[in-house]
Amino acid sequence: MKTVLPGAVIGLLGGGENSPMFAAVARRMGYRVHVYSSGAEAAGSLADLSIQAPYEDLDRVRAFAAGVGVVTVAESNLPVIALRAAAGCSVLRPSAAVFEAVESGIGTKRDAAAGVIAEFAVIGVRGVNGASAVYSPIAIDRVDDAVDIARMPSPVDARVARRAVATTRDMLEDLDLTGVACVEFLLAQDLELLVQELTPHPHRSGHLTIDACVTSQFEQQLRAVCGLPLGSTEMLRPAATAMLSDRAGGNGEPDWAAACAFPGVKLHLYGLSGGHLTATAASAARAKQIVRAARASLTGPVPRAQDCNPAPITL
Repeated sequence: MKTVLPGAVIGLLGGGENSPMFAAVARRMGYRVHVYSSGAEAAGSLADLSIQAPYEDLDRVRAFAAGVGVVTVAESNLPVIALRAAAGCSVLRPSAAVFEAVESGIGTKRDAAAGVIAEFAVIGVRGVNGASAVYSPIAIDRVDDAVDIARMPSPVDARVARRAVATTRDMLEDLDLTGVACVEFLLAQDLELLVQELTPHPHRSGHLTIDACVTSQFEQQLRAVCGLPLGSTEMLRPAATAMLSDRAGGNGEPDWAAACAFPGVKLHLYGLSGGHLTATAASAARAKQIVRAARASLTGPVPRAQDCNPAPITL
């Protein structure tokens, strides 16, 4: 298959938090980015062209796809009819068939009969030639059923991690998926490993790969859909990410300087859709401590970073 080289235009269907992070990577690597979104939140100034229109306007979707070298996605819940319209005028990666398979039950949420003792995600990437790469499992803490804090590496047993990685590779292969996908797992008390959900694009649990790994999940998506060699998934340092919503949820402007004063903390903001903080440290548990304290500092005084006692550690 033809490689889409730097200088080409990448078409991105969907806005939200993934859009600006993908656009930033694409621009860094010499690509132009056109975004088609049904909402006001897209890639903002990072996009060379931003179109806001309904996905049901198939003529506009086709015209959008015809003007780019390859089309990929930034969010879920895109109408399959729109994906098929785009695929009729350009190369779409992942394919519309992948989204149809996910809708039909791939990764359907299932309850663990013996109770859940751990929840984690595995981010995988598969290229146009079938080559794949997988990141170390990422532990997930949820609030209101949404990812609140993610940390790498997950404390799950190495044997469980190997099973999850193998399952992720198999699912990407079975779907013939080109691009990035996140498989969320539940580990039951009897050590049964259940697939909770599959997301066929970058996932917020993988945002920490920007600062923690050689190649971020967004660069992997770009490499995969353009036919470039996949990047290394090596973890450079343990990390944890804390999500920010509605600009940290406080009254007035958050104290960004206070959060940035913590060692190893990086701030990522992406417009109306919020942002996240990532901390790197000697361990994932320590990184989680730091990033939680940094997030708390946005809305009020907290202990200084140097005063944060590394014990006890909350896993």
